[in-house]
Amino acid sequence: MKRKLSHVIDNYPEPDDAGTIRVTARIFGQDANSTFTTVAFADDFLDEENDECISKEDLNYFLMDAEIEQDVIFDALADLDDYVYEVTCPTSTEYSPGSLLKVRLDLVPDYLEVDDDDADAEIEEAAQVSFDDTSNIRFRPASKLVVKSLPRKIYNKKTEEEKRKNKKMICLEECSICLQEFTNGGKVVTLSCGHEFDDECIVKWFETGHVCPLCRLELPCDDEI
Repeated sequence: MKRKLSHVIDNYPEPDDAGTIRVTARIFGQDANSTFTTVAFADDFLDEENDECISKEDLNYFLMDAEIEQDVIFDALADLDDYVYEVTCPTSTEYSPGSLLKVRLDLVPDYLEVDDDDADAEIEEAAQVSFDDTSNIRFRPASKLVVKSLPRKIYNKKTEEEKRKNKKMICLEECSICLQEFTNGGKVVTLSCGHEFDDECIVKWFETGHVCPLCRLELPCDDEI
């Protein structure tokens, strides 16, 4: 059975979709094609020590119910893990933390020929829509004056833990750009949307764009102020 993987990245997803991976598996055959979609947070999906990732379990059961041979399932899931890691690895130039990654896994019997152009039509259309929606804002840097004036604070881990405890707040303890835990005593920038990032990371981010890495909040550009 042939396996084919493809993907689309939405760098400006809806807030609920930020930082998630959506995997759609399609099984081609003589009868009606079977399709299944599952969603997981990227951290859970990529965690090699997490043997109980619900999305992977659901995908495994779907393939088993479709009577796919166990060795094919094992190889397909292994290929999927490797593929997702390559797309999302730190050296990736197309993926950034907080994006929505849409991955498609096609399983095609050896006896069946599927036109690659037809099989890719859905992905290509989604990619074009995503690009059309964001191409006008993707590469415009934020105003240097606005970035410079963003509120900054010195991160105090103990104080932040007390705030969350008293107010029952759920906050990130790491920068979503570099994926490193905030350094005690380091500078943290808070955007008006509430998302927080390392000062150095977010300044560099806004040198090539003006949208919050985790939501659709836009900062003014130099030609807008």
